[in-house]
Amino acid sequence: MSYTYKMVEQNDSRMVSLKDAIKRRFLPGKNIRIKSFVVSFLVLFVAIGFMAGMAEAIPLFARNYKLSCTTCHIGFPKLNSFGEAFAGNGYRFSEDDLAGQNIETGDDNLQLLNHLPLAIRADSFFRVRNDTETKTDLQGPFVLKILSSAPLTKNISYYFYFLFDERGDVGGVEDAFIHLNDAYKGVDLDLRFGQFQVTDVLFPREQRLTFQDFTYYVTAISDSGFRLTYDRIVEATYNFDVTENLGMGLVAGVANGNGIGGADSDRNFDSDNFKNFYGKVDFSVGEQSLGIYAYSGRENNSARIRNEFFRVGPVFDFWLFEDWNLWGNFLYGEDSNPKFGPASVDDTRSWGGFAGVTKKFGEDWLLSLLYNRVKVYGRQELDANTVTTNLTYYLMRNFKLLVEITGDLEETNAFHPVKEHTGVFGVVLAY
Repeated sequence: MSYTYKMVEQNDSRMVSLKDAIKRRFLPGKNIRIKSFVVSFLVLFVAIGFMAGMAEAIPLFARNYKLSCTTCHIGFPKLNSFGEAFAGNGYRFSEDDLAGQNIETGDDNLQLLNHLPLAIRADSFFRVRNDTETKTDLQGPFVLKILSSAPLTKNISYYFYFLFDERGDVGGVEDAFIHLNDAYKGVDLDLRFGQFQVTDVLFPREQRLTFQDFTYYVTAISDSGFRLTYDRIVEATYNFDVTENLGMGLVAGVANGNGIGGADSDRNFDSDNFKNFYGKVDFSVGEQSLGIYAYSGRENNSARIRNEFFRVGPVFDFWLFEDWNLWGNFLYGEDSNPKFGPASVDDTRSWGGFAGVTKKFGEDWLLSLLYNRVKVYGRQELDANTVTTNLTYYLMRNFKLLVEITGDLEETNAFHPVKEHTGVFGVVLAY
């Protein structure tokens, strides 16, 4: 990706190139000539991802380029606009940015780093809740991951992570994909394929600052494998400038539609002969972004009974008063037969989404507010209405403490007899 993507200087509303942004940030001065091999060592890539949807912070890039995580993060794992631009550039600044860390093999068609690119992340929590018989719980470790990413060629990179421990079990591989930057003759058309989340192009769940999830994304409205989360996908992204100040992004994806479970007895990952489709169109002016997302799919169960469904709605990401980030996504959906009844008479409508506010105080404190809402007509047990407040303190750039409270705003009824308030104290580190 050679064009500008959400990169705005504080006192300059014009969109600038990633290369210019790096020059201005790290090498001020009007008469300085910057050679590519010098610039390459001043680039930091501490967040993996793809366009507007990146995967997760990996400190091995901070280690490689010897710069702070704050270069690309508001606070890990949430990216700032610089980090989003760099991630969207295909995991690297230029084809030579890691030249000083490559092993000399004498073969131009073999690119190997002189170290194995690995990182770890560990999350532990103490949780207080009233929605189960267990009111207090020590959850350590809650998650333990090992992550890896590296360039294979000047345009191709890989990324994956393995869950060694997730809630007491081996989780296995979740994100795992290949990313092709400027995949067609230098045109700003990017491709990635593998397994990741269909909502990464909206707000990646891996980058959220709260323990509380994005509820509508994980709500199981149908009795199938479909969620607005992980799947096996091929995705293309194309970005261009409509005018000098207005950018436009197009995303299109094709997914199996049944998650990332194991293969069946025939070694097929997809459970039926259908493929699902999603896309996003967004417009950006500086750091302000507004778009629309749509997902359409159909599924058969083992008895070949079909459910057809769609999700559609707006997505927004605004910066107000320079340091207040307001963001969110709301979707409307319909399922023709979510319970796979013998006749398609079980049409179910739903809507839901979330809105968030992020504000940084000083160098070490970060406040996050998150509102979640889910409404499923005919299935009241799935409804949700919560508000979350999270205060995070960064003891180190890669080591944080957090306190979080989630209040339940849903009215009590036969399906929701008790308000489910929760509190969390967390310790999260990445290395």
